[in-house]
Amino acid sequence: MFQKFDLWKTSIYVIDKFVDDQSIITNLKEESFIDTTIAGQNQCDLTIAQKFLFNCVNQTIITYCAENNIDYTSLSLNDIQKGCLYKYDESMVYNHLYEPHHDIAEQGYITAIYYVASAYSDNNWVGGELAIYKHMTFADYPSNTINILPKENRLIVFPGFLHHRVKPYFGDTPRTSLLFGWRVNESSDKKPLWI
Repeated sequence: MFQKFDLWKTSIYVIDKFVDDQSIITNLKEESFIDTTIAGQNQCDLTIAQKFLFNCVNQTIITYCAENNIDYTSLSLNDIQKGCLYKYDESMVYNHLYEPHHDIAEQGYITAIYYVASAYSDNNWVGGELAIYKHMTFADYPSNTINILPKENRLIVFPGFLHHRVKPYFGDTPRTSLLFGWRVNESSDKKPLWI
């Protein structure tokens, strides 16, 4: 299932059942489980299943750029993160994921998040939604915010400059994810990013 949301000049994509191959999904769940979030991975550290996922995500990013008039040749992958989120408790109050932030500090122009594992199901709400904000004032609330549930095998693609945060997650099993970020190439400062 594909959903498209428009908060800004570029769209937000939500794609369910992103990977068709059940063996890849099983391998991703086994290989991507970690105790804490690891930032700054590179493509050399990816397993076969993670490389397969990355290739699928990259093809989606090419399509995303074409449909949003973004010059894909001006971008390059600069960030891969493995994420693990445990059941929320008071020790997590100061976790930066729960605070609104953007990915500009990591030079993230386009961000893609793939949910590997989550306790969420249609019959089991556990929180952990990704909230993406058009702007940080609440004058237009709730139409200035999109809340996206952390469903397994779901891909979310959005502009990294939009403020976003994770809402508290209450699942009994960890929510794991893979995040990919694309930055604007330094050499592209002399040509427009928008086609």
